[in-house]
Amino acid sequence: MKFISTILGFIFCFSAGAFWQKWQLLESGAVELTKPLTLQSSPDAIGELPKGTILYPYSSTGSIETFVVFVNTKNLDLMQIHNFEQKLTVTPIDGYSE
Repeated sequence: MKFISTILGFIFCFSAGAFWQKWQLLESGAVELTKPLTLQSSPDAIGELPKGTILYPYSSTGSIETFVVFVNTKNLDLMQIHNFEQKLTVTPIDGYSE
């Protein structure tokens, strides 16, 4: 009985954690760009997020904040799987306004 209670407790805690993470991302005060934001992942790879784009806070480390943007597309042929050395790696790109 104690074993079953422990297993059920782990399942509950995992489910609650997954729910909390999703809720925290979507309910933690989304922000809207008031001007276009230039994005740069390398000297040759520069793009732009348009004014009005909604950003969701992801993490904050002092003066730098990291946000998530959700993108809908049918152009899946433009994408390929990227495998990182370590799982759960996040590689943010730089965003700035001129």
